[in-house]
Amino acid sequence: MNALASQFELQSATTLLELLRTRKLGSRELLDLLVLRAERLNPALNAIVHMNVEAAREAARAADDMAPGTGGPLQGLPMTLKDAFEVVGMTASCGIPELADHRPDRDADAVARLRAAGAIPFGKTNVPTLAGDHQSVNPVHGVTNNPWDVTRTPGGSSGGAAAAVAAGLSPVELGSDIGGSIRCPAHFCGIYGHKSSHGLVPLRGHIPPMPGSLVPAPLGVAGPMARDPRDLELLLDVLAAPEELERRAWQIRVPPSRHEQLRDFRVVLLADHTGFSADAEMLQAISGFAGDLRLAGVSVDEQARPDIDWASSDDLYVALLFRVLSADMPEALVQLTEKAAHDAAQGPRGYPARIAQAMRFSYSQTHALLEEQQRLCREWARFFRTTDIVLAPVMPTVAFPHDHSGVGPGHLAQYSRHHVVDGAKVPYMNGLQWPGIATIANLPATAIPTGRFVRGLPVGVQAIGPYLEDRTPIRFAQRVHELLGGIRAPQMALG
Repeated sequence: MNALASQFELQSATTLLELLRTRKLGSRELLDLLVLRAERLNPALNAIVHMNVEAAREAARAADDMAPGTGGPLQGLPMTLKDAFEVVGMTASCGIPELADHRPDRDADAVARLRAAGAIPFGKTNVPTLAGDHQSVNPVHGVTNNPWDVTRTPGGSSGGAAAAVAAGLSPVELGSDIGGSIRCPAHFCGIYGHKSSHGLVPLRGHIPPMPGSLVPAPLGVAGPMARDPRDLELLLDVLAAPEELERRAWQIRVPPSRHEQLRDFRVVLLADHTGFSADAEMLQAISGFAGDLRLAGVSVDEQARPDIDWASSDDLYVALLFRVLSADMPEALVQLTEKAAHDAAQGPRGYPARIAQAMRFSYSQTHALLEEQQRLCREWARFFRTTDIVLAPVMPTVAFPHDHSGVGPGHLAQYSRHHVVDGAKVPYMNGLQWPGIATIANLPATAIPTGRFVRGLPVGVQAIGPYLEDRTPIRFAQRVHELLGGIRAPQMALG
């Protein structure tokens, strides 16, 4: 083992790629380093649930034999991939028992782009069943733990991905997000994650929907996760592309960031006035982060707001989200959802009733939701004429203790769970509120570690940017990273 390699277990992909390019580190050496680290740390985390080291070593050997710079921008970089993505040579179950032995014969489109750019997949990371929870647990691969505190969740649905990156088991990851599934785990695990603008990264080969499906769904996106925001942009440049049939005529060019210097970004802090659940200690940490920005010369406006009714925006998000999620849901589960709504007796504003109603929407009702969504998108576009970044919480709290209580499949079990916010119980599904702000409007949002902690757990914030201007929140994250001097790694990663 190259002695230099052991000094870079927690280095950025950007740094590792430079070491690979200059031959100070070999791809096979780096792969072996990551595999050994996984053997040591993964038993306590259960972040990586499947590996194909033999195939990865063959690819790493080929990368080492290539001339530097000839194998793509990610030449020789080993990485893990969320188990929602199909990857040749590994299972892709998304935590569903019926897919436990599913071995695709084709990479998901986003995975194929990473592989073509020189990345070397060597493992799959854990998810909740059907990627449908803010905890990563399923009957196929079990429970994933948070590297900051193994009694707590790393989040979901890209929870295994975030835990692997935070603990140094993988330099970067490919996540997906429809309900905060990149941003929640990034916040819980103290790393960076980028929810891309809707339509920017192709999703064919992602589960759900079930294998073989071809229709891109509203709301859902894929995006990178990393310990360094430079790596977010590095991977986004590889991932951004039209869907398969459009590539013959269309190209995607993500615009440059609106600003390069941190002090030039026009920032709005949205941490109240929404009626959404948020713990006071976490909000205090976010306020402290805003204070750090002000000391660096950034103007942070706490009063400016888009002309949006937040309750209506949340209603629209929940309705469209569960209309999308129920598209290929078995009729028996839809009926169970309706029964749960009847039995819960929480009224029309309760999640059981809102979700059951959404699952039965007709085509015309769904079209009306999409029309309302477009009006909301245009209000955000108007607001971003005079604003560059909107900072908001990611979740109601920091990483919470494992809670797998509840009866019934999927979302039904979640009806009986709660978050504890300032000592009071709030519905578990209030975890959708803050992520939904960006998701329902198709906006990019970068999860950023604030450098602050609540009870020893990292606090993240999401930087929401203008539609299709993904470099703007990513560049903002990069400048924040420089301001804060990088991120802290959990103690288990340093031991």
